[in-house]
Amino acid sequence: MVTAEPARESVQEVPLSQVVESLLTEAGAHPIKVGDLIDRTEERGFGLLMLILGLPMLIPVLPPGSSTIVGPIYAAFAVQMLWGATRPWVPQRLRERVLGTHTVEALRRRGVPIIRAAERLSRPRGIWLEERVSLRLTGIVVLLMGLILLSPLPFLNTLPAISVMLLGMSLLNRDAAFMVAGFLVAGISIGLIGVSAGLIVALVERLRTILR
Repeated sequence: MVTAEPARESVQEVPLSQVVESLLTEAGAHPIKVGDLIDRTEERGFGLLMLILGLPMLIPVLPPGSSTIVGPIYAAFAVQMLWGATRPWVPQRLRERVLGTHTVEALRRRGVPIIRAAERLSRPRGIWLEERVSLRLTGIVVLLMGLILLSPLPFLNTLPAISVMLLGMSLLNRDAAFMVAGFLVAGISIGLIGVSAGLIVALVERLRTILR
């Protein structure tokens, strides 16, 4: 236990925003793949990737298929957390996915400032659960948010992404306040899914009644 704490501190020495900026600087020389993010951030575990991969989802109008890339990755992370893994792993096919020019530019213009703001706000605080418990609780919510990102319902990218990003920051900094916030935003997302699905069912029934 005495040697584990310095290792944790050394991992946290380089600010997250600096890690992202360094990776984005290389985008002009070669395409950035999902695997590049994982290799660069592996030591920081799930929290860092949950935050980074959620940033493109904050764009109001995304290129078609963007959420279908991030959604499965979130689901894969969630299953691993529920299984008890402490470091992320993705299949080679997902590792080879290239982040598009628009995604890289969004990360550079909007993502890095958001990360810096989060770094100023987040810190170790509150009653923090032991790692295996916090990972499993987070895994359940991240799995649900990943499934929502895969749903055909429109305009439901932002809230699930914000939920996962808040949970990512909570894991990075052992911040119980961010974890609670992530759970609350996830609850709102699930509620909106229920309302949207109910409206769609009601609309279909209405149309069936009119067409009879």
